[in-house]
Amino acid sequence: MLGVDVSDRSIKIVELSDDDNPMLRSVCWSPLSPNLMRRGVIQDPPAVAAEIQAALSKCTPVPVRGKTAVASIPETQSFIRPLQLPEMSSRETDEAVKWAVRQHIPFDLDRVYLDWQAISGEQAQRREVLVGAARRDVVDPMLDVLDAVGLRVIALELEAQAMVRSLLPADVAGVTGVLLVDIGATTTTIVYFDAGAMRFTTSIQRGGDDLTMQLSKELSLRPTVAAEQKALVGADSVGSPTAAAMADLTRDLVQAIATAVQDPIVRLGKASGIRAILLSGGTANLPGIVSIFNEAFPSIPVQVGNPLINLASPGQEKDMPLSLADATHFTTAIGLALRARAY
Repeated sequence: MLGVDVSDRSIKIVELSDDDNPMLRSVCWSPLSPNLMRRGVIQDPPAVAAEIQAALSKCTPVPVRGKTAVASIPETQSFIRPLQLPEMSSRETDEAVKWAVRQHIPFDLDRVYLDWQAISGEQAQRREVLVGAARRDVVDPMLDVLDAVGLRVIALELEAQAMVRSLLPADVAGVTGVLLVDIGATTTTIVYFDAGAMRFTTSIQRGGDDLTMQLSKELSLRPTVAAEQKALVGADSVGSPTAAAMADLTRDLVQAIATAVQDPIVRLGKASGIRAILLSGGTANLPGIVSIFNEAFPSIPVQVGNPLINLASPGQEKDMPLSLADATHFTTAIGLALRARAY
């Protein structure tokens, strides 16, 4: 079973073993050429198909053998939200969901795919459902591209859902007040999970590449050199001008994240608030970033999430084809593969 995560800058694919206790069998990664995808929308389907095919030829430690896949829909091109509805039939719920979603999305319902699932309710005589919507002009080209490379797509899943499946334990009923923050190359995806369900998702159009370009400009470094320095020195403000600059730039990014979640948390009226923060994405490995999150979110535990949590028993990580640090890059792809396995 494959998880396929295609973003503006990269292609990430993982395959799980068929064992009762699945392990990562194969991992594929390749950069995506510039401008082939913009904010999750495919611009050149034949070229994207060719690059996915090339990525599939580079998988390690063994070639992928499966063709069944679940692929991602970026948070920037999707909508997901829990809704409280009166108890009603599934058909009535379909109509109620359509009416509710119409109030929140800036385009016609005939231009989106819409789905919902029941989640645990909090009030008697009420039904809580999680609603997801994605634009057809995002979904259809992705399905066509994956079909062109010979993959059988059994589902497309919102990026936020894959993050939850990858970073949180399989039994999420008792999970309360967790903020998931995936800092990718160009986009940071944020998910707030509480009382067994996603309560809101959002994103900001900033990520690790922005830190690199800002560092390059501030210190007059070539982008390749800035990227190397960012990874090596990180955001620990002690030690060098590069580290001090990175610390300031990272604080600015983390403050943007804190601002993005403040109002939604207040509107939810959740007494639990944020009790823990899990980081993922390549920038989660930036030295010093956890300390900077601690500054912005005092008294809240912050750590790099473990996307292998539902794959390996303690001590088995060494048998994986990815280190834990590398696995943070594949958080979404791993969550997608876990979904594929559930079919």
